[in-house]
Amino acid sequence: MRTRITNVSGAERHLGFVPPHGVTLASGEDAVTDGDLRTVLASGRGRYSRSREIEALDAEIAAGNVQLETVADPSSSSSSS
Repeated sequence: MRTRITNVSGAERHLGFVPPHGVTLASGEDAVTDGDLRTVLASGRGRYSRSREIEALDAEIAAGNVQLETVADPSSSSSSS
């Protein structure tokens, strides 16, 4: 499972909550992160707390600046012969 986050704000935005160190997205641009973004942030992913990142994510969604979409992992292909 992966999460696609899309900037729908109409302007370039820096999203500091996107692991591992934030990302700057142009309007209409997206980024894909491994796992469910909320779960990754809530788990801390090696940090003590990411409550600020969760609050920032919630604020961006509430303002209509970003959209989240769950996407399937790319299917792996094996070429066993």
